[in-house]
Amino acid sequence: MLSAVHLYSAPPAREDVVARAPLNQIIQVLVLLVLTAPVWAAVQLTTSYDQGQVGNPFELIIEVSQSSSIIGAPELEPLQQDFKIHSNKSVYLTEKRAGRTVFISRWILSLSPKRAGDLIIPAINVKGESSQPLSFYAAAKPKPKAEPLILQAQLDTHDAYQGSPIRLNVKLYYSLALQSAELTQPRIDGVNIEPIGNQLSYIERLNQQRYQVIEQQYLLQALNPGRYQIPRLHFTGTDATGIAITSQSAPVEFEILPLPGKLSNQVQLTATEVRIEQHWQPSLDRLRAGDALTRTITVIAHGIPARWIPDISLPATEGISVYPQPPQLDQNILNNVLVSSKKTEFKLLLTQAGNHHLAELSLAWWDSLANRVRLSYLEPTDLQVLPFTADEKDSALEENQPPLLADERSSVAVSSREQTASAMQWQAWVWAGIALICAIGWSLSQQRSKRVETELTTLKQAALQPKPMTPLSIDPARQHNSFSELSEACETNNPERAYQCLFEWAAVHWPGMRVRTLEDIQELAKDPTLTYLLKNLQHQLQDPSDSWHGDLLIERIRRLRQQSRRPQRSRESIRVAVDD
Repeated sequence: MLSAVHLYSAPPAREDVVARAPLNQIIQVLVLLVLTAPVWAAVQLTTSYDQGQVGNPFELIIEVSQSSSIIGAPELEPLQQDFKIHSNKSVYLTEKRAGRTVFISRWILSLSPKRAGDLIIPAINVKGESSQPLSFYAAAKPKPKAEPLILQAQLDTHDAYQGSPIRLNVKLYYSLALQSAELTQPRIDGVNIEPIGNQLSYIERLNQQRYQVIEQQYLLQALNPGRYQIPRLHFTGTDATGIAITSQSAPVEFEILPLPGKLSNQVQLTATEVRIEQHWQPSLDRLRAGDALTRTITVIAHGIPARWIPDISLPATEGISVYPQPPQLDQNILNNVLVSSKKTEFKLLLTQAGNHHLAELSLAWWDSLANRVRLSYLEPTDLQVLPFTADEKDSALEENQPPLLADERSSVAVSSREQTASAMQWQAWVWAGIALICAIGWSLSQQRSKRVETELTTLKQAALQPKPMTPLSIDPARQHNSFSELSEACETNNPERAYQCLFEWAAVHWPGMRVRTLEDIQELAKDPTLTYLLKNLQHQLQDPSDSWHGDLLIERIRRLRQQSRRPQRSRESIRVAVDD
């Protein structure tokens, strides 16, 4: 529909004045007429549509043609009652019409009706001149069709620095009963994707429709700059009647920016907060060669999963053997912030006496809140290790005792005399018992020597016969059981039980060999580290006041078993031969 209103006003005739006035008066009158003559103008409204739909934009053109270039702006306030103005553009032109210069001002408006029904585009006033109103019909906006399934993938940001986490929310909206369901997991080349928390289930309205929602959050981490795209995610399933249903999300793009600054190549992780903590067990006082320590180092980071925290390694230090244990990961959401930690235990065996310097540990990380490189570190540590001497420790303990008062010394002396008398009486009974045992043992040894002599004679005769040597086979089940019992004793930090199980295992591990003392095990193993660990066990049995940790001992024996399983030259078993 096209409507237009032109307003025009022309000046009245003045022929009587011209006929009677002198020439100078005529000139004055002409000048006055030019200055006081009204400017003609026409306001025109144009639209290509006389009907539309609520919320759908259409175009309205306001055009003013006038004899002067001086013109004001249209008054649009009455238009905003029933219409929403989305944009307003203006154009100014000049044209020649019948030998006259015509100035054209044109405003192009984008409108949408606010309500349904018969509407009126009101008269538009421009500098006192008005157009004619137009009729317009707006149809009601149809209700959106309720989709049974809607799958959405949304990012909290579309650009971040390399290594910085980006949160991805995947939501499945469904309004029907599902019998089976399967959702593809997001996969992007060069991007780490970690699910955060458990799936959430709740009810939400979307497009004026009530839906059941399943939500899963992910954290994305790209280590290299560039543009990335999350491909379409697909959902497949069946409804309650067994009919297959599908849905897919729209692809989403994001950009990863390179880290600024000269130290960006040293950054090991990106987070909002990072700190390093350590704990020693036992204390670092009066350390000796052969002692075992546990150094626990924990890295705590905010805003990233625990799996993204890098591993911590200790530099090699002469005189200290380091055995790192598998790290322990943990993460929780506290006050809507993901807090993660990676705890690593290092078992340290002090193999040499002296002053050992443990260097500083540092971790460079990118602060995603302040956009800068930060450094978290542990101070260096010095360990003073004394030589391994059990008597020295006992004498040192005596030296550290406070001096006794006179009364205390007297009491101690009396107590000492009483203990000495009691000890002498007890020793008399002991020596009597020993004498009796020796007598019985001598008698038994005489009988046994005769039996042994007879058996040796038989064995020597049998040895002269050309018989092949018989291998002593290792029972795998017995070996496994003995190692399991030793492991249990070491893991429970029971030195007495570990001492007993150690000889049982050694007898199975080295069949036919003489294993009666710890020195025998040391000689057979030929392992310096194991030697120190066995000395530590022996020292613990002599002085149970110290805490003992058996994890280092069982770890060393485990390595010894692994080495013994390697193929050796032609050795299949240990053979025993009887010689003269």
